[in-house]
Amino acid sequence: MPSPIVHTTLGYIIYRIFRNRVPKDFNRVYLALPLALIIAIGVSILPDIDSIAGILMGDFAKYHNNATHSLFVAVLVATFLAIAIRLIVKSGFWIWFAIGFLGYSLHVLMDYFTFGGRGVMLFWPISLTRYEAPVNLFYGVRWSEGLLNSVHINTLVTELVFVLLVAMAFLIIDKKGTSTNDNKKSLPNSLE
Repeated sequence: MPSPIVHTTLGYIIYRIFRNRVPKDFNRVYLALPLALIIAIGVSILPDIDSIAGILMGDFAKYHNNATHSLFVAVLVATFLAIAIRLIVKSGFWIWFAIGFLGYSLHVLMDYFTFGGRGVMLFWPISLTRYEAPVNLFYGVRWSEGLLNSVHINTLVTELVFVLLVAMAFLIIDKKGTSTNDNKKSLPNSLE
């Protein structure tokens, strides 16, 4: 499974996609971050909540990547999130469903595309089969190797490359957006 570094980056990507579509109150800063970003990151990390049971019970493999790593649970979480926000602040259902479903299900798919994992139960509760991708995009964390194992250097390096690529993409997008707005400001009103 990828580390929280990649899953947090995924939450940031989802936030950037939807930030102009959520109500202004959700772009206010709480705990040094916009609330919509906190929600997007939280949902992107949420499938790993099963790790807590694994750590507490001393058997990480027994509890991790089971039911919480399914598309069915992604739909449930997204629906719950959308209904909760809709009831509390009367905000649009579908925008929050999209944020919730994308954050949760993309986490599951990232774990699916991780080298050396034991697979994820994509279709739980219909099937208990663990699915693994034929192609791996992430090296992943090896909890069974111990936290300070040198194998995690590969994970850290590949994931930092992923983060840097995302950062560069958003810098280019932001710069292009700024230059487009500057060009519009310099045009006469009749040419806009």
